[in-house]
Amino acid sequence: MARYFQYVRFPLLCCLIGLVAVLVSRGLTAAWLTLVLLALEISLSFDNAVVNARVLEQLTPGQQRFFLTWGLVIPVFGVRFLGPLLLVALAGGVGLGEAFDAAMHHPDHYRELLELAEPRILAFGGMFLLMVFLRYFFDEAKTLHWVQRLEARLAQAGRIESLEVALALAVLLAVALALPSELRGDVLISGLVGLVLQILSTSLAQFFGGDEAAMGRLAAHGGVVSLIYLELLDASFSLDGTIGAFAITNQLPLILTGLGLGALFIRSLTVLLTRERALDRLIYLEHGAHYAIGALGFLMLAGVVIAPWGLHVPEWLSGLIGVVLLALSLWDSLRQARRPRLS
Repeated sequence: MARYFQYVRFPLLCCLIGLVAVLVSRGLTAAWLTLVLLALEISLSFDNAVVNARVLEQLTPGQQRFFLTWGLVIPVFGVRFLGPLLLVALAGGVGLGEAFDAAMHHPDHYRELLELAEPRILAFGGMFLLMVFLRYFFDEAKTLHWVQRLEARLAQAGRIESLEVALALAVLLAVALALPSELRGDVLISGLVGLVLQILSTSLAQFFGGDEAAMGRLAAHGGVVSLIYLELLDASFSLDGTIGAFAITNQLPLILTGLGLGALFIRSLTVLLTRERALDRLIYLEHGAHYAIGALGFLMLAGVVIAPWGLHVPEWLSGLIGVVLLALSLWDSLRQARRPRLS
């Protein structure tokens, strides 16, 4: 336990310092809101750490360090601030400067613009995560199954070429048809962009990971593509949390602080899983993470359908489903590890 604690010691210290700083500068209510945002980020992104750890195991130590340092800056400031800012400007028909001014000085107006952009944001993230889920289980080479009957049949169905793409497109089309006509085009484009980026990033990573490539070129290009894929995955996980954060508070500094501290904690958890090779022992944890990813993707797409009516999927539901699925897969992995092995 002492060895594992060293991985989370620094983020716990940063969380404590951050909460104390908010408490001193903004008061008890602001500190409490920041703590809630921190918990929201951790609950929504725990499964992201599991998937990231599996990808990071394939990278060199230098590439791992790059992702775990600069990879933190990009999701916190790029995804949670600059990304929504750009989408708000496009969806709201305003300039980037005006969107920035609204974010910094008129948070209520910024929240209105963000809600206007919400269906497009959720369509992109939902389709990206849905493809991650489908491509993991529709894999004929997959032999380790957690939910045996279901996953064995999905793996067998993976023999049908591009079946997961056809299913994802069918889901996107159903979502678009359920929307008012003025939203359909934007949602279809956003969802297709998410789908194409997921296919492109994973396909390139597999291509550069082929045995026929020279090892030097393999490490360089394969690592870069994997890092891009990790950032896209981070972005998709963060989108619904960024939108949901405004349901808790419209103060952007608190949102960046709470979500940023949560992202730092998730990064440390990713390091723990990677360096301790925990996924090799907790054999079903990756399965649970991908079920949670699929649930989050479907909930984001459901949010697209109900958003025009002023409704939204509560963030606690996404977090609760993910935590429950991961807890079940962890418990079953530990139970499996305790079973005596036949010689």
